[in-house]
Amino acid sequence: MTLGALTVALGLLAILAFSTLFAPYAGAPKSMWVEAANDQAVPLARMLLSQSPPNTAGIAELVNYTDTAKFQSMELLRAGNVTLFARATASLEMLVFDGEGALLGRTGRAAFPDTGQTFDVAGLPRLRGPLEAALAGDRDPDHLVSARPTGDRWAVAVPVYTEDGSRLLGAVAYVADAIPEEDAVAPHALGFAAGGALLLLAGTGVISTGAGYLLSRGPVRRIRRLSGAADAWSRGDFAVAVDEEPDDEIGRLARRLNEMAGHLQALLARRQALAVLEERQRLARDLHDSAKQQALAASFQIGTTLTLLDHDVAAAREHLAQADRLVDSVRRELTDLILKMRPAPSEAPVSADGLFSLALDWARQTGIEVATVGDPGCLMAPQISRALHRIEQEALANIARHSGATTVRLTLTCTNDAVALAVADDGHGFDTARQSAGTGLHSMRERIASLGGTYALTSGPDGTTVYVTLPQIAEEES
Repeated sequence: MTLGALTVALGLLAILAFSTLFAPYAGAPKSMWVEAANDQAVPLARMLLSQSPPNTAGIAELVNYTDTAKFQSMELLRAGNVTLFARATASLEMLVFDGEGALLGRTGRAAFPDTGQTFDVAGLPRLRGPLEAALAGDRDPDHLVSARPTGDRWAVAVPVYTEDGSRLLGAVAYVADAIPEEDAVAPHALGFAAGGALLLLAGTGVISTGAGYLLSRGPVRRIRRLSGAADAWSRGDFAVAVDEEPDDEIGRLARRLNEMAGHLQALLARRQALAVLEERQRLARDLHDSAKQQALAASFQIGTTLTLLDHDVAAAREHLAQADRLVDSVRRELTDLILKMRPAPSEAPVSADGLFSLALDWARQTGIEVATVGDPGCLMAPQISRALHRIEQEALANIARHSGATTVRLTLTCTNDAVALAVADDGHGFDTARQSAGTGLHSMRERIASLGGTYALTSGPDGTTVYVTLPQIAEEES
């Protein structure tokens, strides 16, 4: 856009200058050029040609003094002592001939070996007609000035007579660059503007390329430092900081990025601490819902064994065997917890058979009758199976300790979308609005919420029911 604006401005300025400089000459009558030649060259040429022989040295000095023609100049801009001019000039060649048509002097030539011989105008075709008319003594401007087509050279020749006009001494001729015609001033100006624009474009390109290279070196180095720091942060190395002193846009950006890196480092530390805390809570839930319950049941069996040992050794031995199995179950639970703390590949779906086996084992240990309803072959994700296993353990342990129930009904409903588990007893129930001091129910709700499931608890004089629903597809529990 800037270059376009400069080109337009340059074109308008060129049109103004060309119009002002060439307007007096474009389309001027031929008589004006004849009068100009008679006024400027004929008096001196008459004096030199009237000598006998003609003064060729003086003629050489005269013609070589004339090599350019200044038509007009104008002042474009003045700023203090600086002035910008525009001047219209043209390449101009002057020739002097004697009365016989022999060339006596020509611009750019110090001497002429063909002096005294008729000049061959083959190299200057525009001069032929005007020169012949001038040597014939013709004074008609239409014959003394050649036609001036656009873009070609033009010529004017005038006869030189003695002072009294009685005798033809010779002729003076001018050959010059073409002056634009009236309708060609604007195209000339636009051509000049286009050339100037190209020069301006080339100069601007060179200058801008060099300046851009020099000016971009510093910012490029600084941005590379920012990029290097960002790479280190992406690898988790927040000890790297960007050292930027200048208080500019890049410096302020670097300081904000340093602050962001500090915030990210603190956030990661908090997330790590939170992950450790969540893992501790998960382990606490698992230990409470599995090993603790099994150890408590083993303790009950051992206590019963101690009371029967003196009078019923066979029964005591049976309870002691139950305690041994419970202690072995505690060992397996602890082993399972340890294994879950290690990274493991994805597990295949498991069946619900373990949930029914757990209920039947519990019934044998407690003497409480258990009825199971559902499909033991129902497949579910391993994390869903573990969660339901822990929930069932907690529910059955609460029934054994608090409910006084004689029968328990375990119902498993399995679909493609969800798995539902209901554990109902016929005990005396409890007030669900009363805050429990234990962690069992709270742990159960946390486990269900972590898997996106739902939990419901109802209790009354006729018994208590725990109802849990978990989606079949769930994220691995944390």
